Amino acid sequence: MMRDLRKLKGQGGLTMIEIIAVLLIIGIITAIAISRMSNRSDYDLPSQVEVIKNHLRYAQTRAMNTDTVWGITFDSQTTYYLFQGAGNTTPVPIPGENATKVNLTVKKSSLKITSNTPQTITFNAYGSPGSTTLTVGTTGGSITVTKNTGFIP
Repeated sequence: MMRDLRKLKGQGGLTMIEIIAVLLIIGIITAIAISRMSNRSDYDLPSQVEVIKNHLRYAQTRAMNTDTVWGITFDSQTTYYLFQGAGNTTPVPIPGENATKVNLTVKKSSLKITSNTPQTITFNAYGSPGSTTLTVGTTGGSITVTKNTGFIP
């Protein structure tokens, strides 16, 4: 009986080095699998469309708070800017942006404005774009500004 215990005593399971090696291999395989499953472009277009909607809402809010016309001009497929005053073309900085003109190429976004450019959307003191529903077409989907109410879904 004593001999049987001595034999078993030296024959344990896995060593610490073997366990660490297996965990390391599992970690590497998991990292590779996760990086292949998630793709930045899957999130780029919808998130940039939401950013543009929020910039339009910001212009709308500024118009309602200042009783002055505010708007956004989409001057090319990849750039747009905020402005104040009817007919004004001087860009005004948008909070959170690095430049007065938002450049989607600089942001490394693949979103493009597909509507005819230049296109300008203005809001009056009531937050309304006027009596016409306005649509900005993008490669990530259309952005609609509802007439009279200014609702941006």
